[in-house]
Amino acid sequence: MFRDRCIVSCGILYPEMKHLMDIGFLNPHRILFTPPGLHAKPDELERQLLKRLTQLSESYPHNKVIVAYGKKCYVNADEPVKRMDTILQAQGPGIARLQGDYGYDILASFEDRQRISGGREGKVLWFTLGWLRSWKTIYQRYFGWDRADANANFPGYYDKIVVLDSLGVGEEYMTEHAEEILEIFDWTGLGVEFHPISLDRLKSLLVACATNDGQSVSQ
Repeated sequence: MFRDRCIVSCGILYPEMKHLMDIGFLNPHRILFTPPGLHAKPDELERQLLKRLTQLSESYPHNKVIVAYGKKCYVNADEPVKRMDTILQAQGPGIARLQGDYGYDILASFEDRQRISGGREGKVLWFTLGWLRSWKTIYQRYFGWDRADANANFPGYYDKIVVLDSLGVGEEYMTEHAEEILEIFDWTGLGVEFHPISLDRLKSLLVACATNDGQSVSQ
């Protein structure tokens, strides 16, 4: 199904995309990743995204390209009307985007997150496995936060961190990376929980793009 498609994906979704390729569900002609967490640096996100789209456009038409980014992953205070879809539409018609607001929304819908959080979706800081691996780069390097910034932005706003565990690694990770989990807790003031999820939502969003017969699904 994906053999004639190319994918440009945020690196946050690398673990899930790689797994789908490993099990044979996903077999794109080519897949390119941008560095994870660039929503914190919108200008760089746009530059990296366009760089990869340009690489593909040299040999592949836009109607064969799928972008794995959320609708709200690009926010630029200097250009408030620019969004992920306006960036894609400016490249020409046909590019398809997975329909979700953010990376974690691509993995678990709002309704799923409400169920997982007991109706407190907005009080949970949602991590994907890619986010878990890159949190230091995102918060400390890209955002430039120190411990004081973390203390001002996490406790009181969120109850906890929930890692959307699509690969069943939670128990192993808590055991083998206990010091890292403790470091996250010390820095954010939030406990870390893993919650198992399936990859059904990601699969269905990918299929929706691949079966759209070349028409853009970005909105």
